Amino acid sequence: MTASGLEIRPIADGEEAAVAALWKACNLVVSYNDPFVDIARCRRSPASELFVGAKEGRIVATAMAGEEGHRGWLYYVAVDPAEQRHGHGRALIRHAEDWLKSRGMPKVMLLIRDTNTRVRDVYERLGYTCEPRLVMAKWLEGGPEVPALVQTVTSLEMLKRPTRPPAPTPALKLALMRLDPPTVSFYRHLFNTVGGAWTWYSRRFLDDAALAKIVLDPKIEITVAYVGGVPAGYFELDRRIEGECELAFFGLVPDFIGRGLGRWLLEKAIDAAWSAPGGSPPVGRIWVHTCNLDHPRALGNYQKAGFTPYKQHEEPVRDPRLVGLPWPPAKSA
Repeated sequence: MTASGLEIRPIADGEEAAVAALWKACNLVVSYNDPFVDIARCRRSPASELFVGAKEGRIVATAMAGEEGHRGWLYYVAVDPAEQRHGHGRALIRHAEDWLKSRGMPKVMLLIRDTNTRVRDVYERLGYTCEPRLVMAKWLEGGPEVPALVQTVTSLEMLKRPTRPPAPTPALKLALMRLDPPTVSFYRHLFNTVGGAWTWYSRRFLDDAALAKIVLDPKIEITVAYVGGVPAGYFELDRRIEGECELAFFGLVPDFIGRGLGRWLLEKAIDAAWSAPGGSPPVGRIWVHTCNLDHPRALGNYQKAGFTPYKQHEEPVRDPRLVGLPWPPAKSA
């Protein structure tokens, strides 16, 4: 226990969602990394450890440490914005350093962007120095680490269930069905077909095993709208953070855009997000991200539906059109 009342220990089962929420709050989650996948990858490796700092039972800080036999590395150093300037970050870093030292590592290294002067100053006060190095990298999953696109991401939230007259039901042969469970191949067809025109890319960089780990999670809900038996669009809800629900993906197949389906399906997604499964805590917040690469009416449609923007930032992304993936994706399965 530190002087500020912080308990430092390895992450425990069931704490993944709290850690992911902290990383998102600290803007450590980039678009092509799934925090749950990164946590699982760390925990699988005997050469890495994810330490959490808990205060009054709540996770407020993290530091991930790893070693490759020659040197140690630090990743995902995060402190809850409301708990900063209490020495929690320093304590987690020292704990991670001690862990690396106990494994015989003579040196610890980390990577930060050269424009992130605030973080660089923090590490310099802890004894870290800038060393001239040329960093080279290769994506084993097929894409360059240096992105070819910069997108402007807008985050929106809804803190109470909207009261509104329902959208008119389109005069179509409609059916709404949750995939229970989905198959990876059909999910890829949906993701690629709905998102192809808008450069949806994050799930395209995952292999089948990594993608299955996400879409088969019982806290992930994927619901498809059918018109005359043909998939016309879908929405994906992520309930992995307790008491919240993310509208992770929402969209229509290009053939069905402009036929009055969008507002109706978005309202169905919002209603489903607020309806917590039996035995789950009530939902207090739903949220969604959109960006300037998405449909040009996406941001306005989310606001009309009751979402309020709370954050906007620029984010580099890997352009799937430039990394050897077929683009645009095929429209057939």
